[in-house]
Amino acid sequence: MKRVFMLAAGLLMVASVAQAEKADMSKITCDQLTHAYVDDLVVIGAWMSGYYNAKRNNTVVDEKELSANAHKVQDYCTANPTVTVMKAIEQISTAH
Repeated sequence: MKRVFMLAAGLLMVASVAQAEKADMSKITCDQLTHAYVDDLVVIGAWMSGYYNAKRNNTVVDEKELSANAHKVQDYCTANPTVTVMKAIEQISTAH
């Protein structure tokens, strides 16, 4: 259960995506993220984690790193509600 919560906290999602059959993950905004349901956060968190880890050819999940990155995304999205979540992640990644 802790891992599911960590994943949910990790990266985030739009409420309507869980109800939709298809969703364009590149269009989810930070504003949508901040108003998402927990169930949707699990879906988006898993997708985003898989997407970005696959780009780095990384198969290891570090719970502490996931949690820290989730907080960075949350903070960035709170300050930049019109930015897409994927753009937020890219901005955070290039800043460090």
